[in-house]
Amino acid sequence: MDLRRWWPLLVLAIPLAVTGCGGQVDPGTLAPSVEPGVQRALVAPATAEVLLLESFPAQVKLEITGELPNPCSHLGWSVSPGDDQGRIQVALYVDEPIEAACIQTVAPYAESIPLGAFERGSYAVFVNGQQVGEFVLP
Repeated sequence: MDLRRWWPLLVLAIPLAVTGCGGQVDPGTLAPSVEPGVQRALVAPATAEVLLLESFPAQVKLEITGELPNPCSHLGWSVSPGDDQGRIQVALYVDEPIEAACIQTVAPYAESIPLGAFERGSYAVFVNGQQVGEFVLP
């Protein structure tokens, strides 16, 4: 068997295998289904901050800011509660009408996303698979 022939495939396959085994939930599976005539895409926030409100149990929010691709787009999200490893997954996406004529200018957004109420534990918050914060409640 000639390894030189298979080398390019191995070089491409190894990074895919490594990133596919990270234990992260695919954010696309968290988002609800798309309506007809609407195109959905994941969007990364410019800033993301985890806030703990002074209450019991502690209310946790994710404050995000960023830009939408145009004013016709609508920001949406889906939150998966903390799993057994303390990961809170947030799918952040933009829905854009396919057939609508819209001016092509960015539109800023600022949103507060409720993550839930927590009594104790250690949690990490992920947006579209990227960790954006963490918090610990004794």
